[in-house]
Parts: sequence; structure tokens; C-alpha cells
Amino acid sequence: MKLKLIGVIVLLSVSLLYGCGGQTTTDPDTLTPYQVDSSMVDQVVKVRGEILWVVQNPGGLGGLYFTLGDGTGEVGVRIQSQVWETLDEGEKAQFEEGETVTAEGLLFPAGGDLVVIFGEDSPSSPTIPDDME
Repeated sequence: MKLKLIGVIVLLSVSLLYGCGGQTTTDPDTLTPYQVDSSMVDQVVKVRGEILWVVQNPGGLGGLYFTLGDGTGEVGVRIQSQVWETLDEGEKAQFEEGETVTAEGLLFPAGGDLVVIFGEDSPSSPTIPDDME
């Protein structure tokens, strides 16, 4: 039931942002990948950038992993399996290389990289494509 509720919240969030016609947000709380650093670990961050590459089912764990970049920095994003499976095929299709998205979740160190994690216990939405081109 909790996963279904998360899916509905994600769907509503995506619908609201799609209604903006792909306009750039000036939200002061949204960071670029370059601005994300290790001092933010274990905090919820919101990052906007272009999807540079995508891996479905990384390491056989399910879900989705992608890298956001802005030309000066990069940050990983992980959508946990339990959330990824609640999205329909149309929503999943939006996570392609070249799309600009906003990702919000808990920042976690993974090896030498920083990764925004969205899962069952995250307080926010995973990623929201900024346009529907």
C-alpha cells in the first residue's frame, strides 16, 4: 500500500511539472551536479541536470541508476527497485540519456561517488523530467 501511495505522489508530481511546459525552474533549493559535495551526505538534496548515462537493473538489484551532469560536475541517482516497479512504461521511458531532470533524495557516498538515493523511506519524489519532448 505504501508503494502505491508513493507511485501516486510521483505521478502527480510529474503531471504538475509537465504542465509547466518545460520551463526552467528558478528554485533556489535546486543544486547543479557541480554544487553537490560530501558535506551534504545524509541530507536530502535536489539536483537538476542532464542524464548522461542510464543503467537499468544495476548489479542485478533492480531499479534504475543514472548520472546527472551539467558540464562541470556529475552526481549519480539511484531509484530503488520498489519505487521503479510502481512506475508505468511511459514514466520509465522518460529516463533516457539527454533528458534534463530534477532528482531529489538522500545523498549517500558509494565508493568514491556521491549518489542521490530514492527509495521507500525517501521523503521526496525520485526524478521529474523537465519536458516531454
